[in-house]
Amino acid sequence: MIIKTHELTRIYGSGENRLRALDCANLEVERGEFVSVVGTSGSGKSTLLHLLGGLDRPTGGRVFIDGTDIYSLKTDELTIFRRRFIGFVFQSFNLIPGLNVWQNVTLPIGLDNIKADKAEIEQLLETLGIADKRHAMPNQLSGGQQQRVAIARALATKPHIILADEPTGNLDSRTSLEVMLLLGRLNQDAAQTIVMITHNEELAQMTSRRIHIEDGKIVSDSGGAAK
Repeated sequence: MIIKTHELTRIYGSGENRLRALDCANLEVERGEFVSVVGTSGSGKSTLLHLLGGLDRPTGGRVFIDGTDIYSLKTDELTIFRRRFIGFVFQSFNLIPGLNVWQNVTLPIGLDNIKADKAEIEQLLETLGIADKRHAMPNQLSGGQQQRVAIARALATKPHIILADEPTGNLDSRTSLEVMLLLGRLNQDAAQTIVMITHNEELAQMTSRRIHIEDGKIVSDSGGAAK
């Protein structure tokens, strides 16, 4: 079990403005699964992803990543854990405009004062089909290429988990399909555990397990591991 949550809850605001964004969510994800989390806007799916990734703190409940209770860690410990064990892919790519592809991809490695393995990064770029773009700047790339760079950056630290928040949200349908096929190949060939947020039911059907969340509650789970 690589991810496990217990009664995970997030409440924003107070009084009349109190919003229970996530309501006692219990979830288990096995190593190597490709899980999609679907739901309408405001359903709580992004809140769930942010809590799984240590980007926000729960009001109640716990999150275990590979056996570590991440919210028992101090803030600096959580930052290091997140950087080393979790890779993030966002809808907006979040590439640094002043850095080229190679620099963007290797940035997380440098934050740990580790020298990037050139051969490994080259192989990663080759796998993702952007090796010929290694010296290009983000503004010279298409949306699909930028998302591939973002995926390469997420994988560069060899994380245990990839958390993807609407990774195809800014892409056209053809490019979205290409990115989904790429994520599927990474899941199959590298046994990479992926949890992906999406509002697109068709894309969700391409994953091995689908979780539906509404009003902060997990209402269905094709894998049956939610309780």
